[in-house]
Amino acid sequence: MKVLVAGGGSGGHISPIIAIISRLREDNPSIKIFFVGSKGGIEEKLIPQTGIRFLHIRCGKFSRYHKNMLINILDPTTIIKNVKGLVNFLLGISDSIKVLKKIKPDIVFLKGGFVSLPLGLACRLKGYPYLLHESDAVMGLANRILAKKAETVFVSFPEKNYPEVNPEKIIYSGNPIRPDVLTGEREEAKRILKLEEDIPTIMIIGGSQGAHLINELILDELEKFLQKFQLIHITGDYDYDYVEYRRKELSTNLKNRYYVYGFLTNNLKDAYAASDLVITRAGNNILTELAALGKPAVVIPLDSSANNHQRINATTFSREGAAYVLSQGKIKGGDLLRQAELIIENDEEREFLSKKIKQFYKPEATKVIAEKIKEIYQRRQEEEAREKKSKSQKD
Repeated sequence: MKVLVAGGGSGGHISPIIAIISRLREDNPSIKIFFVGSKGGIEEKLIPQTGIRFLHIRCGKFSRYHKNMLINILDPTTIIKNVKGLVNFLLGISDSIKVLKKIKPDIVFLKGGFVSLPLGLACRLKGYPYLLHESDAVMGLANRILAKKAETVFVSFPEKNYPEVNPEKIIYSGNPIRPDVLTGEREEAKRILKLEEDIPTIMIIGGSQGAHLINELILDELEKFLQKFQLIHITGDYDYDYVEYRRKELSTNLKNRYYVYGFLTNNLKDAYAASDLVITRAGNNILTELAALGKPAVVIPLDSSANNHQRINATTFSREGAAYVLSQGKIKGGDLLRQAELIIENDEEREFLSKKIKQFYKPEATKVIAEKIKEIYQRRQEEEAREKKSKSQKD
């Protein structure tokens, strides 16, 4: 079986894909998997590490820097970027047709985003059926376009969140996560990360590229945080040097409670396991990991996320009492620290948040998607066998 997978642009796309690929390989070691991504994207760095062959295509994003669509259309800077994006998008369809011709996949699985769109449209042009997955509580632009002709659409939230999709196509699978995230042990994690034993631990993580605003909020109240808590601060590469500089300025006592990392991969499971509270953005990949682990969270959705998906993700969790949400445009000095204190110093509150957030985790997500891929492949094999038999009988 040959499977062609596409997605990229952020770790939120790549982690679920890696989880699905791992499951497919586990079930069928002889499977051939090819990954289509963007040149220079995070996927170009991460996917080859899994031993999967990486193929890049040109692709263009539709830039939306302003919340008002009319301003997006008329703004000169946005127009220039979108003209370049359109050219690359059209070239990407051409690249995708060449990839399909070369690989001749049995199954095409699209994770969504600007990388998936040209390949999905190429599949339509060349008659290749495809499957689709949506991580967020609101469907992104690329997935809205692709869902109309998709054979199956896997979603991470209840079907009512996606009125634009034919309900017969939807499978409420949940969002796949890497199984290694679940393997951290609290005491061992504290030893590995050299954490102090009896001090509550807060983890700050902004997503695959960090979150400058959250980093600034932490730094504004850093000494006050460290007087009560120890922090595991995953800054993202862009802010790492500055945050590390600020750490070195602290007194020795406080410095020893502040653990700064640009990015965590192998030890992410330990950071999760050791944490009593997580402060984060509202990308659904991280939210799903928190749900799987039952971690209390303070969520600060990114205001400028496409289709406002982070705010909608956060609101969906908050509505069920599964997380505290702070609006980045309304946070005042001390708000974040007060919220952290409220949760960590109240055992009942932490237990309530942990129970509620777990309800958003669907542990069978990876299995459901992998088995559907196998089911479709087997069905097509049987259909081809019947067609060949019918043809030979006619001859």
